[in-house]
This record gives sequence, structure tokens and C-alpha cells, in this order.
Amino acid sequence: MSTLTLNVRFTAKQGHEAELHEVLQNMIEPTLAEEGCLAYELYLHPTDPSRVVLLEEWVDAEALAEHFETPHLKQCAAALDKILVEPFNLRRFAEI
Repeated sequence: MSTLTLNVRFTAKQGHEAELHEVLQNMIEPTLAEEGCLAYELYLHPTDPSRVVLLEEWVDAEALAEHFETPHLKQCAAALDKILVEPFNLRRFAEI
């Protein structure tokens, strides 16, 4: 069984950059507390504060599916709908 890694890209609407950062930072602690979460790291673009990348690592697809059902993720998704320029871009990768 291999781990599952996600690369998620976000772009905030102009004037909503700080709100995006806060919403995503508030996800770190509860997500890392989930049993199947191995990593959950945010990275800010070096010259464009509206762009953030999230790298996640999960023990398997089942753990990720459980994450998608958590209250903190549902609350985050609702907030993101209001502050993103476009829907986030999620890419899944499996370990080789």
C-alpha cells in the first residue's frame, strides 16, 4: 500500500489574500490530528500573496475520503467558495 500525496493550489480574489491564509492555516491543527494524515503543509508564492499551495500526505485513499467528510474541511470549503478567484486545483499523486 502506498501513501497518497496531494498538491492543492489556491488563488484568492484581490483583497482576500489574508483571509485565504487564515482559513487554510486554521485547517492545519485539526487535519494533522486526523489518524491518517502524515503531512499538511502550506506554502505561499514568493511574490504573489494571492497564491498558496498546500501539500498533503495521507496513509491511503480511505483516510483522505474520511478527511473530506470532516466538519473542519466542510467549513473551510464553504469559506473558500467566497474568497477564491476560481475553484482550487487538486492533484493526487501516489508513491512510486
